[in-house]
Amino acid sequence: MAKILIVDDSAYARHILKNALEKGGHQVVEATNGTEAMKQLPLENPDLVTLDLLMPGMQGQELLQHIKTFHPQIKVIVITADIQDDTRRELLAAGADEFLNKPIAAEVLLATVARLL
Repeated sequence: MAKILIVDDSAYARHILKNALEKGGHQVVEATNGTEAMKQLPLENPDLVTLDLLMPGMQGQELLQHIKTFHPQIKVIVITADIQDDTRRELLAAGADEFLNKPIAAEVLLATVARLL
């Protein structure tokens, strides 16, 4: 299966995503913010990143831009509580491969990962 980097400042959100992804057979690594994720990207070389938008320090959109510039092969799923259509359109235009709203069902997450990879 795939190596997936979860980037979210919420320990609870990371726990939920990690459990779902590991049950789906994926290897999971975690980062609590964008800065930490930037350090892990070249070390872990993930196939896919799940990305929260609102985090302390580096915001999700800034990390998305970094990933798409320096690691364009990595697929990115933005997973956020922000349900605004404008936000969705903006992030997809910026290179996000998918945009999902929290809370997310494990089946939806795993189906999205399978489709992207």
